[in-house]
Amino acid sequence: METAVRWSPSSSIDEQRFLLVDVTGCSFRQCKVESYDGKNLRYGTLSRNRRVPQFRAFDWSPHDESIVAVGEWSGSATVLRIDDEQASTISIPAKQQRVCNAISFAKSGLLAVGLERVRNDTCLNIWDVEHRLLTSASPIGSPGVSPHEPVRRFASSEGVTSIKFFHGQPDSLVAGIKGASIRLYDLRDNAGNAAIQFQTTSVHNISIDPLNENYFASAGTQKDTTIQIWDRRFGSPAPATPLGAGAVMNAHWGPVLEYRRAFEAPSRMAPPSIWSLRYCRGRSGFLGALASNGDFKIFETREALANESNEYHKQGHWQQEWQSPIDQQLSTKRVHHVAPASDTTRHGGRESGHIVAFDFTNLAGPKGMPTAIILRSNKSVEIHELKGLPPVLTMSATGQLIGSRIDHQAVNKFSATDDVLARAGLFSISTDRSEVSMNGGGHPTRSDGHSPLVGGSDMPQSPERLSSREEHERWIQARRCKQGSSVESLVSDMTESRRRCIQGYLFDCQKNRSIVSDDPWLQTMWDWIGEAKQLALDQSLEVRGIDLSYLGVCNIWNVDLASEKATRISGRSDNTDILLYAIEAICRSLNLPEFASIESSLPAHRRLCLHICGLGLTGEDLDNVIQDLVSKDQITEAAFLALIHNEPKQALSVVKAGSTPRNRELSLALAGFIRGTTDDTWDETIQDIASSVTDSFARAILAFVRTGAWQDVLSETSLPLKHRVGIALMYIADDALTTWITTITDECITHGDIEGIVLTGLSEKAIPLFQNYILKYNDLQSAILALSHTSPLYFSSALVDAWRAEYRNRLNTYRLFLHR
Repeated sequence: METAVRWSPSSSIDEQRFLLVDVTGCSFRQCKVESYDGKNLRYGTLSRNRRVPQFRAFDWSPHDESIVAVGEWSGSATVLRIDDEQASTISIPAKQQRVCNAISFAKSGLLAVGLERVRNDTCLNIWDVEHRLLTSASPIGSPGVSPHEPVRRFASSEGVTSIKFFHGQPDSLVAGIKGASIRLYDLRDNAGNAAIQFQTTSVHNISIDPLNENYFASAGTQKDTTIQIWDRRFGSPAPATPLGAGAVMNAHWGPVLEYRRAFEAPSRMAPPSIWSLRYCRGRSGFLGALASNGDFKIFETREALANESNEYHKQGHWQQEWQSPIDQQLSTKRVHHVAPASDTTRHGGRESGHIVAFDFTNLAGPKGMPTAIILRSNKSVEIHELKGLPPVLTMSATGQLIGSRIDHQAVNKFSATDDVLARAGLFSISTDRSEVSMNGGGHPTRSDGHSPLVGGSDMPQSPERLSSREEHERWIQARRCKQGSSVESLVSDMTESRRRCIQGYLFDCQKNRSIVSDDPWLQTMWDWIGEAKQLALDQSLEVRGIDLSYLGVCNIWNVDLASEKATRISGRSDNTDILLYAIEAICRSLNLPEFASIESSLPAHRRLCLHICGLGLTGEDLDNVIQDLVSKDQITEAAFLALIHNEPKQALSVVKAGSTPRNRELSLALAGFIRGTTDDTWDETIQDIASSVTDSFARAILAFVRTGAWQDVLSETSLPLKHRVGIALMYIADDALTTWITTITDECITHGDIEGIVLTGLSEKAIPLFQNYILKYNDLQSAILALSHTSPLYFSSALVDAWRAEYRNRLNTYRLFLHR
């Protein structure tokens, strides 16, 4: 170490002082802070001493800031004044010349000198220099004047690497014995032996926590960046003779916290060494460490019960490679990376401006965090304040995001004024959403008529045609992008379930549909559940103790009740003949139209499945549905509905009622199909029109009139799933229909597509579908409200019960107890 800096422990808010040490230039300079605005530090010189012998170690007197002691390369120790270069010194020569490795003042005026190992001589000597410094009759005197003999001698023939006195117990000190151990000595013990020792080779740069002197830290040897923290209450009794190299240390006597490889060397550089360890004077548990490459870290520790700390590490939490799993009374709370290692390869030598020395101050910074004074290689001096923890954020029960202020002051008062909310970091939640409706093509649109996905301006047009499920995923993404990343929009999205609950989102399907008007796919789900609920209330799907309410197309077609047989079939065996009879009986009771589209061995199944889809209409019922769609300006859907019910002329009349150019193109295409035009020119013309059409129903109409094959329409995956299922039920053979239904059901479950509810119903098959839907859209609320219609009425599921409990807990968090 070529330079050092020390902060005066007696500094106050009114006056701050520090000491700059130039080891190579053999000088001390005491400075006073003149101004500090939080960034820039200005200081002046109070005193200076350039007449200092070459030294290896130094210490600043804690009781008189004008006095320092230095340990020379010859082993001598010299006590001198900073404020007077002409003043005489006290010189303490070594009995045999060797390097002085450490020197330390005690609060009582004692001076400890640690020397390199030599045979037949003590290497730790305690001198009383206080009397000579304070007696005017015996001035510090000329060079050569020294105390007669040390008051205590320790460590015979053992090199001493580091020494520190305990501030609260000036008669006790800790010393590092080179290559052997750390020892605690009590100067009041006349036996001259160490009271406690810790066997370790990390015996350098000892530092004691001034606010909790039970803990002290030590560093490893050169090129060894191990840092160990010790508790003097858990040391082993010192033996009469030193422990040999093969001695075993009790784990209970080891370090309470250890950082192995606390510093890593950048690539192509030699391993660093630890230059300095310093504990913070203003906050207990803050240990600063500086490496030779300029890397500066502060380890923030806290006390913890040993059994809790052990259990935490056994579970594998926060176990870093440089942290030891030894029984600990300390745990690491945080590691502050103040400055990274300097890169000396960029300029062919040491990078200017890297940190070469530091010391903690006894004052807190503007943010109330500990501060350190830093000396850089370019001789600049700075004050660095730790950043501390980020501001605290929490979500209130009323749907507001509350956070602490930037200046880390607690926010404890709020009002309704915008300026107070902004200063406090509290954000109100807007529950307003853009009104969403369905355009003629079945795509979600806002009140301005633009589609969020297809043909709109919110997102760039995708060259590929998306399926209905992919449109849902892209639309959700587009809506979030449209809202932006402001705090208000993010909080609104996080509390959407609370907003819906307050508006009455529960079991009224019609009301639920209006609440989720911003999501047409959820509206479709609640439409289907509403119709299924009405059929269940009317007992329309019950016959002679067999209840088929809330079942989907896949359940009916495959006659699959799974584990629900016991609750849906009362007092009867669950053989297939009885279920077939029940399906036929329900078709008769509902007066469903006969099925005559294709030959089928299960016409009753198709009739009931079409009814579940809301299709299979005839006569007046079909006319009413088409007129309702036309009144809502959903022209293409109305035309397609007429077409799949084998009413092409009615579809043509519906399209002619539209006034847009696209409707006129569709009317020409339908007219050509009715006339029977099927040549190559016709096929190319229809393909050319379809290439520019974005409406899914219009594309489906063009796909059919081009070839007259419903299989081509089924390939139009942008069509809502309900209509594709209806087409399959009307125009696909039995075996192919079974395969198609199974495949599409599996796809819906895998992707969490809630349109698949028409296939799974609200049976047990819907559980994995909703599970994947929750994972993808984070909408537990809609899933549990939907499944609560059938669970536990028809089946029991531990997963559904867990979802229900979680949703109730959320309502408790929102303080919506009546809604719960």
